[in-house]
Formats: sequence, C-alpha cells, structure tokens
Amino acid sequence: MGDFTDVQTIGNIAYVAGGATGLMIFDVSDASSPKLLGSSADCIGCNTTAQYVTVVGTRAYVVPVDYYNPGAGNTVFAIVDVSTPSSPRQLGTYESDEPYHLINHFSYHLHVFISGNNYVYSRQHDGIHVVDVSTPSSPSLVTKLDSEDKWDTYSVAGTTLFAYLQAEPSGAPDILQLYDVTTPNLPQTFSPL
Repeated sequence: MGDFTDVQTIGNIAYVAGGATGLMIFDVSDASSPKLLGSSADCIGCNTTAQYVTVVGTRAYVVPVDYYNPGAGNTVFAIVDVSTPSSPRQLGTYESDEPYHLINHFSYHLHVFISGNNYVYSRQHDGIHVVDVSTPSSPSLVTKLDSEDKWDTYSVAGTTLFAYLQAEPSGAPDILQLYDVTTPNLPQTFSPL
C-alpha cells in the first residue's frame, strides 16, 4: 500500500504519511480491519508524497518526501483541510528558496511543530523558520532563529522552543538552547543549558 513513514492518531482516525502514496486517512475503530477513508489521490492540489504529518484540529501539515518540485519552488510543508476525511483539500504550501541539495540533505529534520492555530516551527538549513499559518492559503515567514552552531533536533512546548545544538567548532560542548516564543516575531533567548 505504501512506505509508511509517519502516523498520528486522533480518536479513531489515523493520519498516515505513506511516502509515494501520499497522505492517507484511515478509520481505525476496528484495529483488525482499518478502513481507508481518503488520501492524496482524493485531494485536489495535494502533494503526491508524504514523509511526515502533524494534525491540529481540521488541518494536516504534511512534509513531502521530495522537497523540490522543478518550476514550482521548494515545498517545505503543505496545509491540508482534513475536516472531511474522504475528500482532503490542500489549502496552501510554505515554500523555501533554499537550494535543493540543502533541503534534501536536511530532510530528516523537517518535522513541524504547531503553536496554537497560527504558527508552525519548521527546521531548515538556516535555522528554525517561524511561519504564520493563520491564513493557510498563503503561509508567511515571521522570523528565523539562527545559530552559529548546528541545529540537530528541537521541540515546542507551550511558548518555549527547545533546540539541541551541536556546538561549532567540533569538540566543544553541545548546547540545549531555549527560546521564549510568546511573541513569535520577537523570540527571546534564554541562557543555554
């Protein structure tokens, strides 16, 4: 059916990133016999690949497998309306102007974290992109969180963003950097741990 790479379950519905098969939505109320409700194939304008999926409310944020679509820009994530699981509908995409090889090289970092209904935190080569998705048809970059060190992994809890940084130069102690993102366009840096 596909190369499943990520899944999020909410109630009896499972949202699956199925690689080349795309986003798939299953009814798993009967775990012995999951039922496919809808997929990217039913979604006008959807990406045809899916590496990661995060669902908040009626929106799925889908990170595609291939971060480059010649002539159409570099899609970092797509926003899909999943309020009707049988017919998901793409609302918009966030594009990056980063070169393809950089996006591809760092693809395993491109999970997204959602803060409320308005902001997405997306790992990119040049730091964390804070993206305003309050208008899903046209997501816009609010700010970037940069560092001289290498971004490794990160998470968002409430209004705090936790970033694990590999220190540069090599051999220096790694850093757990915390950011106050209460005001997303003006993040404040706490002392590193």
